[in-house]
Parts: sequence; structure tokens; C-alpha cells
Amino acid sequence: MHNPSSSASLSWPQLPDEVALALQGVLHDFVILFESHYLGQIERYYRERSRAHLAQPDFIQPDLFRSANPDDPPF
Repeated sequence: MHNPSSSASLSWPQLPDEVALALQGVLHDFVILFESHYLGQIERYYRERSRAHLAQPDFIQPDLFRSANPDDPPF
């Protein structure tokens, strides 16, 4: 995961405005190409993790409408 505080420790060189803009364009284009090529894998990764989380929740929600005694009427 991206950690913004880690970039503070990097020593970034000074770039002319035109170079910074051109580099941003190259990086943006790379991310778009990367995501379009690997989109299926990226979506599958998150979909599988989401299903696993739903199948085994971290907590069990109590049934608020169930009586402590199963023989008691529902109302």
C-alpha cells in the first residue's frame, strides 16, 4: 500500500517544469497501459479476497429476532 510519509525521506532532484510535466505524462500513460493489460488479474485478486472475507467473517452477528429458547414462539 502507498505510504506518503516514505516519500519524504527521498531526495527528489529539481526538474524544469517541462520535464516534470513530461515525466508525469509518461508515468500516467504507463499506469493506464499497465491497468488495461492486467485489469482482469487485478479484478480477480480483489474479487477472490472479497469472497473469502464474506465466507469467513471476522465476527458473528447475533440473530436479534431469535429467542434464547428455540421452542418459544417468534412473537
